[in-house]
Amino acid sequence: MRNTVALIAAAALFTTGCRSTKPIEQPPQGVHAVVIQAAQNTTDGLRFSAVVTPYAQVPLAFRVPGYVTALKQVRGEGGIRDINEGDSVTKGAVLARIRSAEYEDKVHQASSEVEAAKAAAVKAQFDWERAKRLYEAQSITKPEFEAAQAQYDSTQAQVRAAEAQTSEAKVSLGDTTLVAPFNGDIVKKSVELGAFVGPGVATFVLANTDEVKIVIGVPDTNVRSVKLGEPVDVAIDAFPGRTFHARISRISSAADTTTRNFDVEVAIPNRDHRLKVGMIGSLQLAHAQPENEKRVSSLQVPLSAIVQANDGKYGVFVISKSGEANLARLRTVEIGAVNGTDVAVLGGLNAGEQIITGGANLLKDGQRVEVVQ
Repeated sequence: MRNTVALIAAAALFTTGCRSTKPIEQPPQGVHAVVIQAAQNTTDGLRFSAVVTPYAQVPLAFRVPGYVTALKQVRGEGGIRDINEGDSVTKGAVLARIRSAEYEDKVHQASSEVEAAKAAAVKAQFDWERAKRLYEAQSITKPEFEAAQAQYDSTQAQVRAAEAQTSEAKVSLGDTTLVAPFNGDIVKKSVELGAFVGPGVATFVLANTDEVKIVIGVPDTNVRSVKLGEPVDVAIDAFPGRTFHARISRISSAADTTTRNFDVEVAIPNRDHRLKVGMIGSLQLAHAQPENEKRVSSLQVPLSAIVQANDGKYGVFVISKSGEANLARLRTVEIGAVNGTDVAVLGGLNAGEQIITGGANLLKDGQRVEVVQ
C-alpha cells in the first residue's frame, strides 16, 4: 500500500514538473506597419494646410435692449429683401434698429430736468449775489451768507448731473441703431424683424475679407527660419493650378501648450473677394536645418512609430522574420526635424525595412507580432 502511494506521488511530481517547464505560448500582438520608402532630401521645405479665415472679424450687438423694428434692405434676385449672410455692407451702413420710443422719452425727460436745474441755478445765483452784497454791508450774518453760497453750489452740481443724464440718454438713443464699423461681409446673422434682443447679444458677425489669412502651426525646430514680412505663395484647393501671393504677418512669441507649435499667420490680399471663408489653403515654408543635417538624406517616418529606447534615445520596432513568425526588434535611431505628422530619421534605418507604426508603445523587444490591415 505504501509503495503504491509513493508511486502515485512520484508520478504526480513528475507530471507537475514537466508541465511547469513548458512555456505558455502567447498569441502574436496585432500591429500596423509600413515599409520605409527610399531616402529623400529634407531641405526642400515643409508643407502646411489651414482654413481661410477673415483678417478681421467682429460680432455686432446692441448696447441696449429692445424689439427690432427695422433691418437693412438690400436688392436681391426677387427684389428688395432683408439683409442676410453673405451680403456686403459699407462702413456706416445701418444694419438694424430697435424700438426707440422709450429712449426718446428718456431724452425728453432728462432735457426737462436740465431746464429745471438751470432755472433753480439762476435763482440761486441771484440769491447768492444779493447775500454777498448784504454780507459786505454787514446786513446779514456769516451763516446766512454761507447758506446762500451752499445753495448756489448745490444747484450748479444739479445742473451738471442733469446734463450728464441727458448725455447718457442721448447715447442710449443712438445705440438703438446698429451701424457697420467697417466695410465687410455679413458672415453670421442671428436676428429677425420683431425679435427682442438683449444688450451685448451678437446679432451680426461682420468680417473684413479684403484681406484673408491662414494660421499654421510651425514646430520649434523650423520657426527660426520664418521671417516676419517674408513673401510666400499659397495654393487654394478651390483654385487648382493657381497660386496666391501672401506674406508672413505674425509669428507667435509662445508655443501652444498642447501641440508645442508656434502659430504663424499668413495674410493674403483678397480685393476681388474670390477667396471665401472656410476654403482650404496650403503653403510650403523653407526648412532650416543644421549644417550636419543638410548633407544627409533622411527617411520620413510616421511620428507614431517613434518610441523611447534605452539611455533616453529614440527607437523604432523593425519587423524581422524568425521562421514563419514575425518578431518586433527594437532599433535605436537618430531623428531629425518634424515635418507635419512625420519625422526625419537620419540614421539607424534602411529603405525597404518594415517598421511598426500602430501599437509600437505596447511592444517589447523580440515580441511576436502580426501585421493587420
